Formats: sequence, C-alpha cells, structure tokens
Amino acid sequence: MSENQKVGIYWEDVRVYEGDGLYDPTQAYTEGEMVVDESGYILIKNPETIIISKDRPMNHPKKKSLFYYIPKSLITKITKYESEK
Repeated sequence: MSENQKVGIYWEDVRVYEGDGLYDPTQAYTEGEMVVDESGYILIKNPETIIISKDRPMNHPKKKSLFYYIPKSLITKITKYESEK
C-alpha cells in the first residue's frame, strides 16, 4: 500500500480482563490518511475512529487525535479509498 493513501481499517482494540474472565476485544474502525506502512504497524494521519459495539457505534476517543498507531497484529481488514480530487 502506498503512503498518503486514504484507508479504512477494521481492527481489534484492547482486550479487557476484569477478574472473572477475558472479554472479547472491542471492534474499531478508523479512516484516515496512511502515512507509514511498516512491517509491524500502520500510522494513520487525521484519524476518525468509531467503536463498533452491540449497543450503538460511538466516536472514539472523545478528543480528536492527530495520528493513530495501529499494530498490524490487531488489524482484521484494510480498505483503500480513492483520493478526492
């Protein structure tokens, strides 16, 4: 994948352990501009992320980030988008 490519990434956020068991990871979706594609991670600029929950999707985090570092081991699917002209 090329740098500066618009992408949508489905990935598994953290796994939660609350003493009585390990919960399945939260499913997340992030869109943005890929600025780095390394062997172990992808760096996204100006990310927009939603958490896909059973109740309803919600924005995450509440404060907008400039970049997202997503380890490739957490990524389940990547979609490329055409650049806007």
